[in-house]
Amino acid sequence: MENKLKKQNLFDKLKKKGIFWSYSKDMPYNEDILIEYTLKYADFDDIVLLFKLFEHNKIKKIWQNKMQDDQRFIRFNYMIARVFFGMNVEAEYFKRKKSARFEKLKQLAS
Repeated sequence: MENKLKKQNLFDKLKKKGIFWSYSKDMPYNEDILIEYTLKYADFDDIVLLFKLFEHNKIKKIWQNKMQDDQRFIRFNYMIARVFFGMNVEAEYFKRKKSARFEKLKQLAS
């Protein structure tokens, strides 16, 4: 029960900071959004707390589905992969990944 309260407190803290800027100000608690937006936009200390509150596999799954291929986060993905997931990769690994978002934007531009 205490862990659930800590998760809610982190969510509320980040909500006050405006981390969930693309959602309604009165959005309810959502674990997947909390994890994704904490990884993308929160401070390092909040990310460390996130890894204490959630299973690494859950965080990694969301990271892989929402961030790993996003070219806007190459350096950050490199740090997350090495520091938090213990992956032996270089930044080039993320530059080579095909981003669905990038491909859609490329198609729209042509």
